[in-house]
Amino acid sequence: MSEPENIHLLYISRWYPTAADPMLGLFVRKHALAAAEAGYNVTVAYATPLTGNAEKQGTGYEILHEGRLTEVIVGYNNRGLFRGLRQASAWIRAIRKAGKINGKPQLIHAHILTRAGLLALCASLIWRIPYLVTEHWSRYYPENLQFRGFFRKKATQCVIRHAAAVTVVSKRLEKAMHAQGLKFTARPLGNVVDTALFCPEGRTQSVTPRILNVSCFEEKSKNLQLLIDAFAIIHKQFPEARLILTGEGTDRGTTEKYAAEKNLPAGTVRFTGMLTGQSLAQEMKQATCLALSSNYETFGIVAYEAMACGVPVVTTDVADLKEFTGERYGRTVPNGDVKAMAEALAEVIKKKEEFPASEMAEAVARDFGSRAVAGQLHSLYQEILSSDGSKR
Repeated sequence: MSEPENIHLLYISRWYPTAADPMLGLFVRKHALAAAEAGYNVTVAYATPLTGNAEKQGTGYEILHEGRLTEVIVGYNNRGLFRGLRQASAWIRAIRKAGKINGKPQLIHAHILTRAGLLALCASLIWRIPYLVTEHWSRYYPENLQFRGFFRKKATQCVIRHAAAVTVVSKRLEKAMHAQGLKFTARPLGNVVDTALFCPEGRTQSVTPRILNVSCFEEKSKNLQLLIDAFAIIHKQFPEARLILTGEGTDRGTTEKYAAEKNLPAGTVRFTGMLTGQSLAQEMKQATCLALSSNYETFGIVAYEAMACGVPVVTTDVADLKEFTGERYGRTVPNGDVKAMAEALAEVIKKKEEFPASEMAEAVARDFGSRAVAGQLHSLYQEILSSDGSKR
């Protein structure tokens, strides 16, 4: 087997966090950090549209380093004519710069189809190296169907066919992709949960029931109105209960208005805005439960983060959460069922002391902690590199 420290991995992703949007594609960065933790030298190549005055910002490189991880981010002007050409040029420059900084990679890992996959395919042909793809996007679900067009589907199948491996973050996502006509055998690869940050240490059980939701305030996918309706029902039974809605997004204003129309006592529903890092972890550790009312998810990272804190979850039947949660770590309800959501929330509040905090935290760490995912990535990379070497 090849020693990780002698291997250069190139990451190409459709989404990736930047200063302008530090949450976009954060799960991809955590995969890159996990690969670096496994000992690999990882370079991320990413092209991002510039915000504000593009001429003043320039279109140079931003090169960041964190241990064995190097990030090459190239901005481009996404306005006016020829923006498609400027975008393509920025991606090529980012990939070339990655090769100049850390040398020719031995393997490419593309995240989020189709654009990143096509770039990986082209780079693999030029460098004569293998690539693999990981899909995170919900566009294949019928509730969010954006996977349309003859050429897009053909290009995606071409990328998949030539990939050394295809991984998906949930079985539910794999089934949705198969339903759209994509043919492949998938390998499971969950997202990384930061179990150093999200952990039971410091958890406090509030006497007042606190129901927490963390989301991007996008009603089509998150269905926060269902959660508010369910909370209005249980508030009659638990008048001291509080609903904490954390995050930002295009539908936050609409959600605040909808909550206000329920005429609940002041302070009963609280909007915290965006919370990250220790602030988010602390909010989770004070929660009685986390509620996820989504219509669809590809992974549901916030539910796993809550369980890593020892907090039970009440979720709709999305991603693979039902299989992991079972009845021991929370409750799963049918999508769109307000009554079932209200009943599950009430049950979890009543039985809050019965959920095994340490056990659920250990289960999350075992399957999705950074060390666990680093091990999965290492096995996958070594398998691909060994297979590719035997063909030469």
